[in-house]
Amino acid sequence: MQIRQLAISARAGVATLLLACALPGALVNATAAPAESPPLSPATSAEARAVFAHAKDKLLQVRVIHKGTRARAATGTGFVATAEGLVLTNYHVVSKLALEPEDYALELECTDGSTETPRLVAIDVANDLAVLATGRTGRGFLPIRPEPLSQGERGFSMGHPLDLGLTIVEGNYNGYIETEFARRIHYTGAINSGMSGGPAVTADGEVFGVNVARRIFDQLVSYLVPSDHAAALLRRAAAQRGEPADFRKEVAAQLLAQQERLYERLQSVPMGTITMGRYTVPDLKAPFVRCWGFPNSSETRLVDEDTRYCSSNSELFVESRLSTGEIQFMHERFEARELGAVRFAARIESAYAYNLLANLISSNKKELSAFRCHDGFVSRPAGTLRVALCSRAYKHFAGLYDFVLRAATVDSSTSALVSTLTLRGVSFETGRRFAQQYLEALSWTN
Repeated sequence: MQIRQLAISARAGVATLLLACALPGALVNATAAPAESPPLSPATSAEARAVFAHAKDKLLQVRVIHKGTRARAATGTGFVATAEGLVLTNYHVVSKLALEPEDYALELECTDGSTETPRLVAIDVANDLAVLATGRTGRGFLPIRPEPLSQGERGFSMGHPLDLGLTIVEGNYNGYIETEFARRIHYTGAINSGMSGGPAVTADGEVFGVNVARRIFDQLVSYLVPSDHAAALLRRAAAQRGEPADFRKEVAAQLLAQQERLYERLQSVPMGTITMGRYTVPDLKAPFVRCWGFPNSSETRLVDEDTRYCSSNSELFVESRLSTGEIQFMHERFEARELGAVRFAARIESAYAYNLLANLISSNKKELSAFRCHDGFVSRPAGTLRVALCSRAYKHFAGLYDFVLRAATVDSSTSALVSTLTLRGVSFETGRRFAQQYLEALSWTN
């Protein structure tokens, strides 16, 4: 049996991230200011001017070119990070080339307007980094800072925002973001699309972070990849003999490794629980899991409904149409007021079946197989659950699967619980084992 996935709409208060990502070619302004004319205003500090003067010849615009049209498919920023000419940027800037090298090519534009063709030699999907080899030496580089800053210290982020030309913005280092599974720096500076992969440096010109994302609808909440991740990838790129023959295999292996780290951390302590009325439901005790509550009751309603929705901040960018790595779960508790048993049962059946597997995980037929589902009944000490367990495979990333578990109590004519678990991009064994633990944590009193 195949069932479409349950849709969970975005709720007020559930913040989302927008990558400061590579611009699609259709949005690039062909008359944008040249890279050597940065919009430095008179108000820009003398310190920022000195930082920019030192760094500008080490900064590049990274362009992903669609071979069929010879037009830009994405743009971002990179910087020379070693004396051997290795360039750092974001993985999401060059993901099209990594996954579809037959359709895309890379190009770098230097601040003097010259261009060159680099090679992609190493990626770190979990930390959204990539290394390009240029073969050029002796033009200087920006050194990686070996230790973090102190909270409140000033930094300077550089890049090509919106293809408007090379820009420098000031901001402050605010430590690591505790609500993210992957380590990210909270930087209060205006990072925008096109600056992805650019450096954030100290007044001395040392790179303490790499531009990666910003928070949409918020002010000056930007994310940087810490410099130690950049240093580790540069060491790996320098030590390896040639680039991987197939970056898709490399992406799959890195995604699986990151997910194993995630689930090892979650399972290092017993799965937590909370109480919703007479129901005890699973609850993941981790700082990177955030939950929101939504009551839905009024004097005119025949059924009171309380919803608890939780999501992990562990999403990984794979390519423009595919992200993975999140854990989501939702508990819906129903209490009848003045509703007969038959109508209440119909309400729960509707909640259990409504849009099951519709849009919770975006459909991408090119990358993902159809869901295969099993629907049946599971005995628990307090009674019986109706359960559907669905999984689907990633077509081009061997070993990765999505799972959706749906469970509903069927023991009462006046109250019920419907619970949904979604796992994205896990191994089959991890998904099966975690779904079983989740089910075992569900209980209730009669």
